[in-house]
Amino acid sequence: MIPPVASTPTPSVRRADPARVAEAHALRRVLAPFPTLRTLRAAPEWPALSARIGALLDGVRLHPHPSPRPSSGDPRRLRVVQWNIEHGNRFEAISQALLERPGLAAADLVTLNEVDLGMARSGNRDVAAELGARLGLHAAWAAMFLESTRGRDDDALTAVPDDNAESLFGLAILSRWPITATRLVPLPGPERALFERERMSGRFVALVCDIAHPVEPFVAVTAHLEVHRTRAHRARQMRLLLRALAGEPRPIVLAGDWNTHTFDRGDRRAVSAAAWPLLAWPNRPLSARLCRPDRGAYRESVFNELRTAGFAWEPYNDDQATLSLRFSRLREVHVLPEPLRAIASHGLRWAERRARLRLDWIAARGFRAAAGSGRTITGLDGTSEQDRGKPPGPDHAPLGPASDHAPIVAELEFESPALS
Repeated sequence: MIPPVASTPTPSVRRADPARVAEAHALRRVLAPFPTLRTLRAAPEWPALSARIGALLDGVRLHPHPSPRPSSGDPRRLRVVQWNIEHGNRFEAISQALLERPGLAAADLVTLNEVDLGMARSGNRDVAAELGARLGLHAAWAAMFLESTRGRDDDALTAVPDDNAESLFGLAILSRWPITATRLVPLPGPERALFERERMSGRFVALVCDIAHPVEPFVAVTAHLEVHRTRAHRARQMRLLLRALAGEPRPIVLAGDWNTHTFDRGDRRAVSAAAWPLLAWPNRPLSARLCRPDRGAYRESVFNELRTAGFAWEPYNDDQATLSLRFSRLREVHVLPEPLRAIASHGLRWAERRARLRLDWIAARGFRAAAGSGRTITGLDGTSEQDRGKPPGPDHAPLGPASDHAPIVAELEFESPALS
């Protein structure tokens, strides 16, 4: 059993940058009257607004740790954790899991998706900075979107009474070793769907960090691919990211929530195309499709792109689900007429229990694939019905799950003969 790692207490109140908070609130007010992205971009003030949004989102925030956690393992090996932490809404449960849960504790590299900065639903925390402080790791965080609301779905259950501060949502990488350089890779995304359905303004990016491993420097990358469009669109996002990494000679760890649900959303046939397998397929072929989207007739093309670029993923991932789908969160369900929605609800509840998907992945290049391993950490993603919608406890320590996604962990071994 891995002993708990001593943690550094994290202040419950941080000092947000007043200028950034004021700008975020001003932009939220200006964007609110525009019902569609087309009307926003047709407005005379759009060029100036676009520049202001870009300035707010630009750059990477680095949080070096003054005394990072020392390594106690084999220098040839690297423990990587990937987790979509659902904004950091249940911060205490997340940090406790990363500190104490076997498989997650003592991670050398943690890649995180859906990471808030100054959102009421996650306590107006700088989630990446506070997690780095708790875990004794260096942290890098990059914004993807400005949130115009306090959140959606279950976010109100964990929200503080105050309004958002910076109102930002993004990606993070935590590392045992110093992060010496960072960059962002722009990716195409369905900005219109996000603006009109979820009132988010911004762009898709991947976060790339140079990690100063003392013997074998390497590159860590995290990307959160889009969920509203097609397999081909996700493949295009991955292809452009891999093209940006093509000349990199150092080992690369590439992880993230790639939303590999195997469905092509975004057209009139999407609902029926998804409903048929979820409602009518036998359990075994349905599970094979949803939990192994890297193979079979409905294979996600992101894996073709990875293989072409020399990345391996099979050694580092198992065939377990990382998310249980909740139909209440799907726009395709919300747009049904009320009578049809009521009729469908019984069948949807039954299908929901079967809709378990593998969306999160770890891939690598420049490591010994034959020496790698990976697994999904269960019990933290709130997949049971009694966990869903649990409010936080009276001491603000959330009950139930840590996130709607399960974390995954992989053990990698460097190829370098200097470490053999």
